[in-house]
Amino acid sequence: MFSIPYTFANEDESYITLPALKRFAREKKKEDLKTTVDRPQLIQDVERYANQSPEKEEEVLDWLDQVLIEGIKDVQIKIMDDESFTTAFINQDEYIEKILEPLIVDKTNRHLNKGYSSSLGVFRYEITNEEGIGRKIRLYMGKLLCTFDKKHGAATVPYPIAVDVYCDKGIMVARAKSKSGLYKYQEDFLLEQATATKSEKETAAAIKWVAEKLALATKKSFEAGSVFRSRLYNMLERYTQTPDEITELMEAKNKEIKDVVDAVMYQICDLRTGYKKDVQSNVLNMVEKYFSISYPDKQIFIKDREAYPLKLNATDEEDSKVEQTAAWEEPLQSKAIFFDNKKMLQKSQACDGVTFMFARLNTMYCTRQFKVKIVVNKDYCMLKFTEYTMEEDIIHVLFSLIGTAGIAE
Repeated sequence: MFSIPYTFANEDESYITLPALKRFAREKKKEDLKTTVDRPQLIQDVERYANQSPEKEEEVLDWLDQVLIEGIKDVQIKIMDDESFTTAFINQDEYIEKILEPLIVDKTNRHLNKGYSSSLGVFRYEITNEEGIGRKIRLYMGKLLCTFDKKHGAATVPYPIAVDVYCDKGIMVARAKSKSGLYKYQEDFLLEQATATKSEKETAAAIKWVAEKLALATKKSFEAGSVFRSRLYNMLERYTQTPDEITELMEAKNKEIKDVVDAVMYQICDLRTGYKKDVQSNVLNMVEKYFSISYPDKQIFIKDREAYPLKLNATDEEDSKVEQTAAWEEPLQSKAIFFDNKKMLQKSQACDGVTFMFARLNTMYCTRQFKVKIVVNKDYCMLKFTEYTMEEDIIHVLFSLIGTAGIAE
């Protein structure tokens, strides 16, 4: 008798959300799967559907595998070392299968619903070639961890992790659920002897494990950090182009702006000609700043954009609280702090962290937008999705950062 494991079915864990359940019900178009019932009823209906036949159970298990690796996730990105991934045999299916097939936890059940142990294991893998993405090796992995909080005490939980090797893009990507109170597995849990862990450590360990098995290597901190900061700056620039309404206001004041530049250069500071480009940049930035923050319609910084920034993050912060809904917030581009930092960012052509609001590609049963925090940290970059996010939206954000050509350019 098939049933969804308690940890995954538990609403507090946020693995299987109502939008995901409703999508499954809608796609199947069955009378016994209704999108109008509440979450507990939908869980029961899906389990009942799975128990109708082995084929339907397999459908549900495939769906569950996908749901467990999307949603509220921390996504860690590492850059593969050029020499390792160009000389490895990762472009040969036979090579990959020869390595991974013996590592499968249970060849009779290649799914994430059961079979977890204290060691990291592979439940299934896929090799695909998709337009725009190229060759990708995906490993569905997981292990047992412990959780502890004062209200519920200790528990042993399965912890799914997905690792993607983007062979043509030169990156390895791991994702897992962000959760506070995580500890390494103990058969008899004792808090005093427990070793704390978190999603960053578990995804880093998964990437390292896969890299070792496939004879790959990742770039060191300095080189990788520089690449990610540059890519994040380019992403920020792309989503903060000056709106036409502001450009028109500035162009209408071209003469006055030129007069201010000349006044600073020759009448106030008596500067050499070499300073003119810098003075002009500062004056233009100041004029754009005040036109932008005083413009009454903030929608000009949002409309027709797939994303816009909400916050600049100087350093990474620990996100222990999961946001259930994303309230509407004014775009960063309409605030003074954006322009106060703009000159510094332009000079370095690098950015440490940004929180973006992205438009969903499919809004059925969901809010129109979702937040994602992107932070560069040492030798990796983290995408932090703090609310339900579909697979296609996770991939969209990933490629908005790394670019369609990838990092292996």
